[in-house]
Amino acid sequence: MEKLILLFYLLLAVAGGEPGRTVVTHAIVDGEDVIDSQIQIIGELASFHCLRSKTGVCHYTVLPSRCATTGNGCKPALTTFSMREGDTLVVTTLPADFRSCVTASPAAPSECAQQMASLTRATP
Repeated sequence: MEKLILLFYLLLAVAGGEPGRTVVTHAIVDGEDVIDSQIQIIGELASFHCLRSKTGVCHYTVLPSRCATTGNGCKPALTTFSMREGDTLVVTTLPADFRSCVTASPAAPSECAQQMASLTRATP
């Protein structure tokens, strides 16, 4: 059933049936890529792409949107997962307004809070 839902959303995306958005996280420290990730979101479908990571692994934390704005009610996370550089994961059950944090090593809560706060300020 999930494959059918995924196919349906992909067909809508190709046909232009539902607008999507892309969230890019790219951090460079001392000229070295620390993390480079892209998340493509179309409705409830989110495709997580670990493009590059200093450690070879991207660590994701996905939270409800209220966590980015209030800092309250953030536990437990909707999901947490890790994937190797170059891998992609498609998740079909996230709310459209979720927020995420991606780091090169397992993130401390304060690191994710800072990342989400900066994304919230940058989003119109």
